[in-house]
Amino acid sequence: MTQYQKLQKIIKNAYAPYSKFKVAAILETDAGDFLGVNVENASFSLTICAERSAITNAITHGAKDFKKLYLLTSSTKQTITPCGACRQVMAEFANANMPIYVYNNAGKSKKYTLKQLLPCTFKTWS
Repeated sequence: MTQYQKLQKIIKNAYAPYSKFKVAAILETDAGDFLGVNVENASFSLTICAERSAITNAITHGAKDFKKLYLLTSSTKQTITPCGACRQVMAEFANANMPIYVYNNAGKSKKYTLKQLLPCTFKTWS
């Protein structure tokens, strides 16, 4: 099963009753793959993004080396990149060249590196 197919399965678990915008993430690490989905809250600032959900899952399980991130959104029109907060959290744990693959629900994809998405991070790249 491809990462895209896995994303299609887990996006159904996203909790997005307010925006109706579902997101799923898979983070490949030295300790295996870690999953995440977005979990909204009526107080919208308390929403947890899929990327940060996958990252905290990985950290909780002792992952140290983040290799790739795959992201699927429920958008059928365009591919969506991670938000600024998720980019900064990724920069805390991943290297600048970590590949990030973004997919829309129609199967279109794009590849970026973390440095492309966050050229000026709030830390020095290791």
